[in-house]
Amino acid sequence: MEMMEQQRKILVTGLGGQLANRLVAMAAGWPALEVVGLARRDFDLTNSDQTERALAALRPDVVLNAAAYTAVDRAEEERDQAFAVNADGVGHLAGLCARHGCDLMHISTDYVFDGASDRPYLPSDETNPKGVYGASKLAGEEQALLALPTARIVRVAWLYDAQGHNFMNTMLKLGRAGKSLRVVADQTGTPTHAPALASMMLDFAASPGWLPPGVHHFGHEGTTTWHGFAEEIFRVWGVEDADLAPCSTAEYPTPAARPAYSHLDPTAIHALWGRPLRSWQEELAHSKG
Repeated sequence: MEMMEQQRKILVTGLGGQLANRLVAMAAGWPALEVVGLARRDFDLTNSDQTERALAALRPDVVLNAAAYTAVDRAEEERDQAFAVNADGVGHLAGLCARHGCDLMHISTDYVFDGASDRPYLPSDETNPKGVYGASKLAGEEQALLALPTARIVRVAWLYDAQGHNFMNTMLKLGRAGKSLRVVADQTGTPTHAPALASMMLDFAASPGWLPPGVHHFGHEGTTTWHGFAEEIFRVWGVEDADLAPCSTAEYPTPAARPAYSHLDPTAIHALWGRPLRSWQEELAHSKG
């Protein structure tokens, strides 16, 4: 009689957010994983006692941390809260993982860069966040690796999904309603499909050894602008005659500065993962199902 391979227990934080929801929904495709998703009410990164009790009770093999303070503009007024979640909370979580002997994959952002590059950003490139959100996420990376040198930090940009609240779904809702849309055309980056990111994360959870500790960049091939992304969204989803026009960043001021260029070079992580690097357009076409 064959012995069944013991399942690996995975804790997904940030349930309710688009990435955590996608991770939990897709986990059925990884039968070797037992995935538990916890929302903020049960796993608040700013509540050290609560997170310590939860981790001690669950004793996961891997933590996939998708919890974050993501209100980029509001962070300019709520610096303490942003740092409490994205920096101190992440550092504490990494310390708990070190104590309990579990692996950690933490999701970070392109906002750790200033956007002044003229080529895709490598994980080793110098960081220089322009706002509070980016600074808090960079501090979280540093605290995580200090507390747990074996942690994996994965930076992503322009994350979207067919479900949840994100740029794609906002464009589809407004475009279908015939709203007049002016979308920034002088910020360049690469839309990242949440299911593709989730697939990589679940493969890591099932077998962490293929990805070395440290900072990595995940994404797709090619770049566009937010306006170009909106155009392709309408084309793929068949929204005809959308009232869409380009505008500049200066015409659409926000409290927090955005990187003008934020293409993260994903070639290294895809080579390690052993999966083909697809274009952002191919991934967007897959979002339609």
